[in-house]
Amino acid sequence: MGQCSGTSHERDTPSVVRSTGKKKALLVGINYVGSPSELRGCINDIMNQKQVLIEHYGFNEADIYMLHEDLAKDRWPYKAAIQEGFRWLYEGAKSGDLLFFQYSGHGSQCHNNGSMADCICPLDCLNNPWPGSVILDTEIHRDLYDPLPAGCKSVALFDCCHSGTVANLTVKRGWSALSMENEPKPRYMPPPKEMQHHASMSVAGIRRAVVSGKYPDHQLWVFSGCQDDQTSADAFEEGQYQGAFTWAFVRALKFDVWNEAYFDLLEQIKMNLKTGMYTQVPALTTTQTAFLNWYYMGKAPEIPEDKELADCGVTILGKNKALLVGINYRGKPNELRGCINDVVNHKAVLMHIYGYQEADILMLTEDEDKLNWPCKQRMQEGLKWLVEGASEGDSLLFHYSGHGSQMTDMTGSEPTGLSECICPLDCDKPWPEHIILDTEIHTDVYDKLPDGVKLECIFDCCHSGTVANLEVFREMVPMVPEEYNGIRYYPAPQACCQPSSPSASALSCIRSGTAEPKKRSGFRKAVQTAAGYKDKLLWVYSGCQDNQTSADAYEDAQYQGAFTWAFLKTLEDHRYSMRLGPLLLAIRDQLCGRYVQTPALSTTSREYFQTFHLAQTRPISTGFKTCSGPACRR
Repeated sequence: MGQCSGTSHERDTPSVVRSTGKKKALLVGINYVGSPSELRGCINDIMNQKQVLIEHYGFNEADIYMLHEDLAKDRWPYKAAIQEGFRWLYEGAKSGDLLFFQYSGHGSQCHNNGSMADCICPLDCLNNPWPGSVILDTEIHRDLYDPLPAGCKSVALFDCCHSGTVANLTVKRGWSALSMENEPKPRYMPPPKEMQHHASMSVAGIRRAVVSGKYPDHQLWVFSGCQDDQTSADAFEEGQYQGAFTWAFVRALKFDVWNEAYFDLLEQIKMNLKTGMYTQVPALTTTQTAFLNWYYMGKAPEIPEDKELADCGVTILGKNKALLVGINYRGKPNELRGCINDVVNHKAVLMHIYGYQEADILMLTEDEDKLNWPCKQRMQEGLKWLVEGASEGDSLLFHYSGHGSQMTDMTGSEPTGLSECICPLDCDKPWPEHIILDTEIHTDVYDKLPDGVKLECIFDCCHSGTVANLEVFREMVPMVPEEYNGIRYYPAPQACCQPSSPSASALSCIRSGTAEPKKRSGFRKAVQTAAGYKDKLLWVYSGCQDNQTSADAYEDAQYQGAFTWAFLKTLEDHRYSMRLGPLLLAIRDQLCGRYVQTPALSTTSREYFQTFHLAQTRPISTGFKTCSGPACRR
């Protein structure tokens, strides 16, 4: 996906890539009405997308070219008309312009010059010979990717299937209450027999070509509705037929008030499809890894006019308190090495930079007196201490570095059948008595947060059970005494590791979108979904996405968490004054090319991404380095 380039200072925020020129869009939707391959949602897809482009991204209707069967016949989406649309899209394009292309319809693959080619299926491919009547991946490259001028941005969205492996697949959804009339249908058209795949043939592809190295200077993003071995569903959502991917895409933009970095947009789309009970997993490809951090369509959140001092009304007027928990599980099978260093380093930053008093920082690690070892009871006491006596204007911080896990949900209210948890030092004793569940964090911390009290939480651990067998992969290995990459995931005991069956009411709520199947689910996502937290001043960082590992690593000559290292180094690089949204993106920049984990940040209001970390509105000139004390030498 390309390598990172430049320094984090150059990309504090993706807003530097706003489009300054003309905006044009080509939208193609094909329902193949009256044919055996008929679909129902493709035209609705592009009508919905057109509305979004006009209402939220500043496109003029005159600059949107539509091709679909509800128009006059000269605008039907035949191959020649689509290719003419490509020429119209690029006509006069120059640096600063923004081009958008969406195709909703059938995808396929066909035999072409001794290999298999991805293709999209114009309306006239139903009755005319292939490959002459389809648009091959090579034609997409030639007409859509190759002509892109330097400095001109292009976003392409394909809501269709491509891989021949999906020809015999059904669209599966974990929901049985739909009528057959509204059951999803795959957007895949089998090619004529003579055009079908042979085992010896390779495939280039519409999306994969973007990362081939052919387009290193292009500002190009290509979304696909599913993976190569999946179907992209023609579905029924919100009272109308539409593509499951396009529905999830537009819904994701609405969720974040139309301001999303590309990576975050993709993750929200995935979440929407998952909660909608679709199995397809969308993909995003771009020409440089750094481009994943750019804002979709260049639309960044509005920054307060006084960039130096404004903090969206969130300032610290009262007391600072911090609970720092680092667990290395010494002498145990799941031993880690960097968790204590994480919180020692963070404590030093809090005291030397942000003015915290040592008496107001509670450290729970194995290096403390046994009274302050991070067993479950002591951690719960620490959480109670953190919020106890807090009042408006106070600032609280909770940092946990250690193992995360998941265990069987005993309530039947989790749609996944699993509950997230963190793992105290005594978690080798019976569960759940010796772990801390997400619901306990909600009850003991989030729920008790008084109005006007600011809380930042950092979880440098893994949560999803899908990471249990993953390796922590690093593209660049530093010169260290030994190669070391631990995984901060603790497998649940056999007796409580299997998902439970969600209740019918949980599935019903999540399908309808009218209520949450579980009022508050997970450490981070609950913050952005639970209505009860909408008035809280609450920010929660996670070191990685749900399907990734959070690395216990070796950086700057000491063992420490990759996320915590990147977090503190980013603050140091920016003189300890950063807004939280840009801070997250800069942390990702620190990790990119070294670790595959992608941190996340959730908060209760979109505007809170623009608050300053710990309300530090002015840069601090200091020669302070985070590595100090005996823990750094371990």
